[in-house]
Amino acid sequence: MRERRLSAGWSQDELAERSGVSARSISALEAGGRRPRMSSVIRLAGALGVDPQTRARWLAAARDTDAARPSAEPDGAGGPDVPAPSLEGGPAVLPVVPTGPTAPQQLPMAIRHFTGRTRELRLLDELLVDVTPGCGAVVISAIAGTAGVGKTTLAVHFAHRVADRFPDGQLFANLRGFDPARAPVDAADVARGFLDALGVPALRVPADPDGQLALLRSRLAGTRTLIVLDNVREAEQVRPLLPGSNTCLVVVTSRNRLPGLVALDGAVPLALDVLSPAEARELLARRLGAATVAGQHDAADELVELCARLPLALNIAAARAADHPGTPLEVWARELRDSRARLDLLSAGDSHADVRVVLSWSYRALTPQAARLFRLLGLHPGPTISTAAAASLAGRPPARTRALLEELHRAHLITAPERDRYTFHDLLRAYAAEQAAALEPPQGRAATTLRMLDHYLHTAHRAARLAYADDVSWQAFDLAEPATGVTPEELTDRRQALDWYREEQPVLERIVDTAHRCAADVHAWQLVGAQVPYLLKSGLWQQWQRASETALSAAERTGDLGRQAHAHRWLGQVHRSQGRQPEAQRQLRLALELFESLGDRPREGRTRLDLAIAHGEEHADADAVAESRRALELFEAIGDPSGQALALNSIGWYLAQQGELREALPHCRRALELAREAGNLPGQSSIWDSIGFIHHRLGEYHEALPAYHESLRLRVAVGDYFLQADIHTHLGDTHLALGDVGAARAAWLRSLAILEDLQHRDADVVRARLDGHPAPEPPR
Repeated sequence: MRERRLSAGWSQDELAERSGVSARSISALEAGGRRPRMSSVIRLAGALGVDPQTRARWLAAARDTDAARPSAEPDGAGGPDVPAPSLEGGPAVLPVVPTGPTAPQQLPMAIRHFTGRTRELRLLDELLVDVTPGCGAVVISAIAGTAGVGKTTLAVHFAHRVADRFPDGQLFANLRGFDPARAPVDAADVARGFLDALGVPALRVPADPDGQLALLRSRLAGTRTLIVLDNVREAEQVRPLLPGSNTCLVVVTSRNRLPGLVALDGAVPLALDVLSPAEARELLARRLGAATVAGQHDAADELVELCARLPLALNIAAARAADHPGTPLEVWARELRDSRARLDLLSAGDSHADVRVVLSWSYRALTPQAARLFRLLGLHPGPTISTAAAASLAGRPPARTRALLEELHRAHLITAPERDRYTFHDLLRAYAAEQAAALEPPQGRAATTLRMLDHYLHTAHRAARLAYADDVSWQAFDLAEPATGVTPEELTDRRQALDWYREEQPVLERIVDTAHRCAADVHAWQLVGAQVPYLLKSGLWQQWQRASETALSAAERTGDLGRQAHAHRWLGQVHRSQGRQPEAQRQLRLALELFESLGDRPREGRTRLDLAIAHGEEHADADAVAESRRALELFEAIGDPSGQALALNSIGWYLAQQGELREALPHCRRALELAREAGNLPGQSSIWDSIGFIHHRLGEYHEALPAYHESLRLRVAVGDYFLQADIHTHLGDTHLALGDVGAARAAWLRSLAILEDLQHRDADVVRARLDGHPAPEPPR
């Protein structure tokens, strides 16, 4: 690898930037001191542009290493030494612990001003000794009087300290066990997030929660992974997430003692109290400067006690004081002394331990416009919000809103996990919502919610139009004008649209729920409709099913039969994609009946094609042909050329599956003519694939090749990444039939690169082809 990097004229840092593999890992790989990981090899091979044969050799080296890698000992010592294959084909060397960039590193940033907790850290360190074979997963429950005592801070600080002991990754999830506005996060939702972080493609994640949890345990088995489960409400919420591996460490934080987790699961309780007076004073000194605290000793001590030595309260108070360095600490102490408790959830159990006082103090110090924005943010369901969405929420220009968000950020009332995105600690969200309920009139809160829903609806609709303009399976729908003050995101192309979908997907789930909960049923249905193409093409089956069920409920509540029909069709499609064909057919037939009763013949025809695919999934090819013919008759009757193209291709495909190849080909050729006239690029790509398949089955390999190449070109043009692998596989099969093993292997290697990138199960099928047809000997 080093020679290839040098021939490209790149430094290790430049290769790191181009590949996404850290320079440290590249250095270790080039020195032979680190075993290559599959995902790292894929990235490096792509960045260096190596030929397919070299890429295959590198991947084989990584696979051999994975197969030989011993189970790691929990104290960091490995098993028997296993040679690490060189990416250059040179001599093997002894391995070191793998810490590649693909291991998830989800820990939040550690607090720079972390103070004290010496006793607690010592107890946590002692528990590492118990991470030994046969002991199972060690669970630590960090509990204390109230929120803000520093449970999360301690857990994250400890996790960063020992992260190097867990090279297979560090996972973090906030289970929101005490969120006043929403139910605690379900274990299956956490599992889905962890599976995504671990690189499991959405297509491989089971639809049912038990399957998701089982898959998570399988992925964690035998790994050294640190898992932090924060803000847990009860043992039942976290128990399904506990791995069976005895090399993992699980750290749980909660406001409850979780006696069931201690008694039944062997969790080790760790009571976390407020800071000692000396530690609290040291925290102030670190934030404000030792000279300031020493020079105002009495006021500092009073401030410490008024904050109940609670880390959250002390940090907020110190930040405010630091922002006004000329104001004596006595002023802040006097203000706290006169305050009344307002947020019961932030009480530490005595009169001096009320964080509501500190929050209200910070809140009252805001400018009126920033204070209003803070209140309105409490009406947003989270988990994050963009600057543009906050602008719509407040009904203000984005530039002005950005300045207000920065004011809130400086006051430590919101955090910024990434550029132009903000989030709340759940307790701050509760305080903001409380202030909104107290100070914003009902009609004002309703107007804010409407602006929020309009923002996401109009942006999602624009994203769908940009990303799926050439996909006739999705059609734009009429929207009402957005409410005054709404500023949808300024998306300009397909890539921006897809990036927006990807980033906002967790938010959109909650926005749909908010709309439905507020009885904004038209918004709820339209929000789902604007997401369906993205959810479908991304393989987000669980989210698609949940959204479709919400859409159906909203449509039933309004009595809109057309929207009910669409929702039934969406549910039929997602059940079909998940292999649940009986339920898929039931939902599709409900949709068909409704479309027929409404006289919506185009949708009736497309639903019949969905039924044909469902029949095909059950290998009932004759039924699939019959359903496709009924759809064709309907499309011909209404003069829908695009629908005719889809139906003709469906007929041709299923005739070919039955072996009626000569009859199938004319159907596909006529379908291609119609798809070209309609400008349906995805349809053309599918038809060319069918034509190539038929020619191959007929033994007409020279005719199959150009058909597959055209299908591939169109797949690339429309961004169907996964389906490109399918075409490469077909190309390889046809090259093999022509006796060109080298070309066949090159095509299969391209397919394998995509499938391995997606970690798709079909990669094994392509590997079998490669293993069965080794590269020919070079001529001597």
